[in-house]
Amino acid sequence: MDVQLALTLILIQLGLFALCWLLVALLMPGERRPALLFLASCASDAATAWLQVGQDGSLRPVASGLMTLGLLSAGLVSAGAEAFVRGHVRHAPVWLALLASGAAVAWWPLPEAISEVAPLAAYQGCFLLLLLLPVLWLQRPLRCEFGRFGWLPLLPFGLMGLAVLAFLVHLALDPADAARSYAARSDHGASSLIPFAISAGLFHIGWLALMLGRQVVRARSAARTDTLTGVLRREAFEEEFAAMLALSRRLGQPATLVFLDIDHFKRINDLGGHAAGDQVLRQLGRLLQDTLRSTDRCGRWGGEEFVILLPGLDRTQARATLQRLTQAMARAAIPVPAGCAALTMSIGYAVWAPGSDLDPQQLMAQADAAMYEAKRQGRNALVGPDAMPPAREAVTPG
Repeated sequence: MDVQLALTLILIQLGLFALCWLLVALLMPGERRPALLFLASCASDAATAWLQVGQDGSLRPVASGLMTLGLLSAGLVSAGAEAFVRGHVRHAPVWLALLASGAAVAWWPLPEAISEVAPLAAYQGCFLLLLLLPVLWLQRPLRCEFGRFGWLPLLPFGLMGLAVLAFLVHLALDPADAARSYAARSDHGASSLIPFAISAGLFHIGWLALMLGRQVVRARSAARTDTLTGVLRREAFEEEFAAMLALSRRLGQPATLVFLDIDHFKRINDLGGHAAGDQVLRQLGRLLQDTLRSTDRCGRWGGEEFVILLPGLDRTQARATLQRLTQAMARAAIPVPAGCAALTMSIGYAVWAPGSDLDPQQLMAQADAAMYEAKRQGRNALVGPDAMPPAREAVTPG
């Protein structure tokens, strides 16, 4: 391949990726830190490619610069990947220490008694750690967030790490030949740009895909989640409720639907304003999420009314769970404006038992009626199917 053509193509590729990262930094404030680090790595890679191709048949005159730029690129992408996964660069001292150690080896004059193989091995060792440590530290949180394929953006780290490891093995087995092959480039380094371009492309495409995927997931979650309380919106809860009730039917397991309403919420708004009411709703939403199981579903039905689905719980188990919930709320002592009584809730629940022919709407009607019965009984009460008054029979006129 023509040297100038190879260099032009890799610079165009890196320029396009740099533009993508610049747009990410501008349009996605939450991803600005990793985007800027990846943008800086594009600049470092471009300088590496230009310096490598610009040499005349040997890398020796520019070896120190190339080694430093290679370490800088590896450090930037490792720090950027960690910033994306964890929200900050937790291991910044590690990346800086490896970068400084490798750069010192590249530039510091060594005694003549030390073979030229030693600094090359030390540099490659630092480079290998910069590539493999992100794979060790980040693959688990990536899988937790993105599923079984979340590790794919780490593949370029692993591939480049294997290439460095292969060179270290070559260096150990035949030091003179490895050092000579590293320094000599009969094609001005153009051939090495091909794997460089492939690995860089895989890296940037993979991490761009992760960032876009994260934004899609967050947008979908925002559309389903009530922004004030953090629980599901009514429409999203209804979807979850229908799906989980259908699953309970197939598995032959009970399910309990709960309606909760804050007592005297209007008085909270009247005495403290809507800001005080919003704060109560926000803290209550957080309390519900922290208290319930991961398999339970909680939603905001409207205003100060919440709804909960407890799959797998019959009426006895559900009542015990709801009693623990009211105890947790009493311990939390959510602040209310002066002049308001301590925060309490009226709770009603209905149970779907295996074999029941109740549909979702009927179960909701029963739970809602139980909640209103708790209100009728004086509020701060828990009412289930057993405590509901018997329905009056219609009298047929004779």
